[in-house]
Amino acid sequence: MSNGVYTGYPDLIAFYSRKRKECPKGVTLKLHDNRLLFLQFIDPTTGKRTSRSCSVQFTEKGILEAIDKAWKVSEALKRFSTSSEFWDWYDVEILSKNKIENDLKTYRQIFEEIESEYWNGVHKNTGEKRDKNNLSNIKSFKRYYGLIFNKFTNWDNYPNWEEIKSVLFSWEQGTGQFENTYGVIKNIANKCDRVTGKKMIEKLEAINPKQIIFKDRQSISINEFMDWYKKTYNSIESIDRDDFKQSKQSWLWVSAMCVLYGLRPSEVMSAINLYKPVTEKEIKQAWGNKGKTLSNSKVMIKAINDPSNTDLLLVLGNYYYVGKNNEIPITIKTGGRICTPLCNDNSIIELFKIQHPILPSYIPNKDTKPEYIPSGISRQFRERLLSYKCPVTQAYAFRHLGNQLGEKYGIPQEIRARSLGHSVAMNDSAYKARINLQTTVDLLTNYSKLPLDLDTAKTRLSTLGLDINDKTIKRVLDVVYQ
Repeated sequence: MSNGVYTGYPDLIAFYSRKRKECPKGVTLKLHDNRLLFLQFIDPTTGKRTSRSCSVQFTEKGILEAIDKAWKVSEALKRFSTSSEFWDWYDVEILSKNKIENDLKTYRQIFEEIESEYWNGVHKNTGEKRDKNNLSNIKSFKRYYGLIFNKFTNWDNYPNWEEIKSVLFSWEQGTGQFENTYGVIKNIANKCDRVTGKKMIEKLEAINPKQIIFKDRQSISINEFMDWYKKTYNSIESIDRDDFKQSKQSWLWVSAMCVLYGLRPSEVMSAINLYKPVTEKEIKQAWGNKGKTLSNSKVMIKAINDPSNTDLLLVLGNYYYVGKNNEIPITIKTGGRICTPLCNDNSIIELFKIQHPILPSYIPNKDTKPEYIPSGISRQFRERLLSYKCPVTQAYAFRHLGNQLGEKYGIPQEIRARSLGHSVAMNDSAYKARINLQTTVDLLTNYSKLPLDLDTAKTRLSTLGLDINDKTIKRVLDVVYQ
């Protein structure tokens, strides 16, 4: 033995000799074939001493396990009144024969397991740990899982295919909700006992969950939006009450921001540099975990309402706040980020009065359920669009218009995707599925009017007989192509 650690067979024998003295009276250990441990005790059937396997190897761990089993046997010999009872017990508890693991789970157990995993997880966009007091997290859980869990009538039943199938097909196949439910059902099946789960997975794999049925996707062109915006903005003057004027002005400003930056209404509400410049430290605080990846530079981003601000970069935080005293934090969908305008036409920017920000307020009613509060801004936005007779009522129509404007004005897809808060793949697929015909025609017919790339510009200038190495020409190219 070296430093208290057994290093060889002699040491193991010494350990065995010492520890076997800890066995109870009447039950002892016996080494069999120098590799197995047996228990010796009085056979309750014959009344004679017998040696029986206890299913442990001759190791340090096995010796300790055998001693533990010796004490169990000693207690059992006193407890059972018949030898048959004792040997039935011995087969199960000492030899582990015919011991079937009960891996059956009720719906309730599975649902609790899924819920525990959800709350122990992190927000996929912000990377922040989910919080049971966060209304956005509560809403997400109830909308994605709770809606489906509540379809099951008795949570104390064991899962069965017929009920699983009934819940799945309570939504029309091909819809988005069917696809979501399929994902939850598959998660449930994976947590069932091995036999049931395997059968359910096989049946599920024969079902196509892909969404092919979509709601009508509204779209609007920039000219339609500007016509509606100007008409609606001009109507503000006819309103008597100042608070009503301000309210209408604020919602119009939000709609313009949704178009210019391609944002959701809630994301506009999370902007932190509308009225004051922000430092990198403040951005880190607004971004939480995501902000930890920033450097310690002295970068400062100007306020949107700063007249000298020509970049108009918009900094979104992870949260926006609602309530009478802005006391309720709501998580935005894709997390904090920095956005750029998707249109560099100053006439449009001035028309929208982007640099005169005015945010609407949302104060939930006392009887509003917590899970409905995060949707409050979006719900009010739709109501305002209806009230103002907007050609569209889906906020996403503005977001998609912003994306198409960015394409029209030559903003690279990578920059547009980053500003919108999603991947290039998403920008190239889902966002091209909702196009406006007029905007598409404008894009295709005006693309030749967009600036040439640098190499093509140099070639054209050379063709015209200009010396591209001339200092004046170089300075012009430096200004145009930055």
